[in-house]
Amino acid sequence: MPSLTVKRDADAEPAKIALSEKRRRHLPTCTVEQLRQRIRDGEYLVIIDGLVCKLNEFVDKHPGGPLAVLHMVGRDATDEVTSMHPREVVADVMPRWAVARFVADGSERVSFVEDMQLPYSAARSAGGEPANLDYVAIQRDYRQLHARLQAEGFFACDYTEYAREGARYVGLFVAALTLVLYGPASAWTYAAAGLCTALLWQQLSFFAHDLGHNELTGRRDIDLVLGICVADVLGGLSVGWWKKNHNTHHIVTNDIDNDPDIQHMPFFAVSTRFFESRFSTYYGRIMQFDAAARLFVSLQDKLYYLVMCFARFNLYVLSWTYLLRSDFAPYRALEIVCVG
Repeated sequence: MPSLTVKRDADAEPAKIALSEKRRRHLPTCTVEQLRQRIRDGEYLVIIDGLVCKLNEFVDKHPGGPLAVLHMVGRDATDEVTSMHPREVVADVMPRWAVARFVADGSERVSFVEDMQLPYSAARSAGGEPANLDYVAIQRDYRQLHARLQAEGFFACDYTEYAREGARYVGLFVAALTLVLYGPASAWTYAAAGLCTALLWQQLSFFAHDLGHNELTGRRDIDLVLGICVADVLGGLSVGWWKKNHNTHHIVTNDIDNDPDIQHMPFFAVSTRFFESRFSTYYGRIMQFDAAARLFVSLQDKLYYLVMCFARFNLYVLSWTYLLRSDFAPYRALEIVCVG
């Protein structure tokens, strides 16, 4: 693999909000303390490209779910927004939410609310984040790597690979159908057909993952409807629930209190910090480390495969809970029909 070439700073720049310098200068300034006070007063303020964006009217309309926005309140989310959105969204959509120019306090922080008790997002320090990180160096290295991967075409969709994937899906489906309809009536025939079906579902889950990330066409509505056809119709799981869950995971990856993808109590604990009965901002409840949890966790290495045999039923429950009770379900009716 070729060595990483150090890029010029301009090559590693994130997407810019398309706001002229004249319009920027006419925006009022917002200091750190003013930012914190406005957040205390109930404003959802996120820093993007040096601008303070007020997202109260947008948070419930965000395609990735409200928590993906709320976890960025009081933080410089420039890199997160750039990495998870097309550049035209950053450039053309974000200006409508800009309310001020952010005046930093000279520190190297990316978050200005870590010591504040926000009801929708636990402080990252609660996740055991190492102290004294060089955020400037981390940001610079990340942007250089992002620029290199983009320049080398790693973010461009290769449709020939999807053609091969499609051929694999069709092959597995035809094989399973042929075995059931034309194979000899034996346990081995049905076992082979079941194996083909299982492999088909397993491979389709990767395709649904890409669709959930809008990576096939790059058009949210098209990819989401295709995702519903794959995940909801064929898999019985809500792709809307998955997007809300997975986008939150990407924003607060492996954070004890905020990331639902590592919150598996009472059956599994991926960190001893779960022994503290922590509050999940995603599920809105305390993950109790009670007697049952102590028993399951003490045996988690032995019970893992047994529990995983039933894990899919939990995904059905989460999907239906999302579709029936979530305040954010933009394709609720279509998904209920397709899952049902």
